[in-house]
Amino acid sequence: MTVNTSLPLAEQIDQILAHVEETKRQERVRLRTPMLIRLWDGEFHLQHVVRVFYEAEFEFIDNDTGPGKLVIPYRMPAAKWLKDMNGRVQRGEKRNVNITVDKNGARWGGKLVDVAVEATEDGDEILTATFASAFEELKYYTVRSNPILPAAFQFPRVFMLPGPARWAILTTLWFQLLRQNANLWNIPNDPLDPDEWEGWNMSNWPIVVEPLSFVQDMAAGTIWGMPISRWQNFVHVVKPILEDGELSFVLRHWLEGDPPAWPGANLRHGTLVVGIRDFSGKLVGTSHGGTIFDGLVRTIAEFTEDLLDSTFEAITDTPTTPSSYLVPGNKYTHPQLPYAVYRPGITPGIRSAKFIDTLATAGHVGTGGHSMPGVNELISAGIQMAGDVIGNLLQVGSIGGSIDTLLKPLYEDTVLAWMWVKNVQRTSNAGWSQYFEIQMDNAGKAYTLSSLMVLRAGLWATRTWFSHEIEILDDAPYLIGDKGLGHLFVGSRVGATLPGDPTGEIKMDRISKLVLSSDRDKFDAWTITIGDDKKNLDPAVRAMERIQQIFGALHDLGVG
Repeated sequence: MTVNTSLPLAEQIDQILAHVEETKRQERVRLRTPMLIRLWDGEFHLQHVVRVFYEAEFEFIDNDTGPGKLVIPYRMPAAKWLKDMNGRVQRGEKRNVNITVDKNGARWGGKLVDVAVEATEDGDEILTATFASAFEELKYYTVRSNPILPAAFQFPRVFMLPGPARWAILTTLWFQLLRQNANLWNIPNDPLDPDEWEGWNMSNWPIVVEPLSFVQDMAAGTIWGMPISRWQNFVHVVKPILEDGELSFVLRHWLEGDPPAWPGANLRHGTLVVGIRDFSGKLVGTSHGGTIFDGLVRTIAEFTEDLLDSTFEAITDTPTTPSSYLVPGNKYTHPQLPYAVYRPGITPGIRSAKFIDTLATAGHVGTGGHSMPGVNELISAGIQMAGDVIGNLLQVGSIGGSIDTLLKPLYEDTVLAWMWVKNVQRTSNAGWSQYFEIQMDNAGKAYTLSSLMVLRAGLWATRTWFSHEIEILDDAPYLIGDKGLGHLFVGSRVGATLPGDPTGEIKMDRISKLVLSSDRDKFDAWTITIGDDKKNLDPAVRAMERIQQIFGALHDLGVG
């Protein structure tokens, strides 16, 4: 505000008071303006603006993923669109769903995790969509020993980048983004599409880092740090540095109509801009913000195919009905043509039904740590042989063993020590903005049976999967029981239709859990869980749950 000092003092005071009152009025308007919730497809094209909902909650968490939840009536077009994952892919909108929520200058952005459709006992149908904030995307990057070289040859053994902490962290992330987008040693999904070879043009990257030079960060007085990694998760690597310097990631999707992310920025609509802010309020280290020795000491002190996804087919009329179905009194369900199909709103006795679809995440999986059998030994033998030959020619004796001892720390586990696979179908269906990769541990030597099983486990853990939970009354219309006294029991294959689904698709899977419950006001009831009832744990954790017993056997067999 500029006050006209040529006016009498009383009029100057009136101007100031009027400005204060107008400011308060604008703040009241902003406070009363509801949050703006927008849903974007995988290519970041606007699909829906959500103005009607039962519940909306979005958490901002410092340096971690914040959950988001949106509960809306299932009759709304936005709800139908959220649930229609296959339709999004077929229409070219891609599988992923992006969300932005604007309120009073703040913007919460993220991706859809899963959707649940529930038909309640009183006849209401609601959809609950859960989201993960944009920080979750940073957890899908691995800091390789050398991000420029292919996975099969990683020299030097360890990635180290000393410098002012913000610059060092953002530069470390930039190398991984370069590896993702510039197709370094990686063929694009469509090699004949020239647009897919434009990865060096950062204006097309789905994630970019704010420009910050080494000199700028030095002048700002940021503490020094040194990200150190040998194929470790990016967030795990930089978290101690962030905590030490009281630094915070700032992530915001840039949308058309916003001011430039920085002067001269040329970004694609929907780009996630990653920056780091120093909230420490003080300079740490020397008067120049630290030294390389300062940073080193503090760092040490702190220190296949998408067929693995679930696929479903609609059950149609078939000319061959199992003969066992024609036997009177025979109660069971044939796995090839399940007898029981639950249809909320049509099948009697359904108290409630919840349908959950969880989207696939990472499209790339890496593992390893040690060179495949024979590689280190072959390099060692070659060095010793060359050393012995040279030593004999120089008449100084066999020096191959000594040379090998000196060079071993440099070459050991650098060749064919890592494996990295790309799921072409998954990355193609995910859209322009997608989760990148996960790094699996405990594989031991690369290019062995155990490492291949780890890669498969990683793809399985990040697949698309679904779960149904249906609460029913017994004998309505199918009996639940065992020993020939019921049509269904744990392990039986059954079908279920989605409430209000115009396609009438029947999704089939096995019953993974049954819960029998009762109280004084209700008859006995069964709650059926169809499919995988596990929620979204960390992908690596879920994968290791499946393979931890396998490693013992592989080790005993001598193939681990």
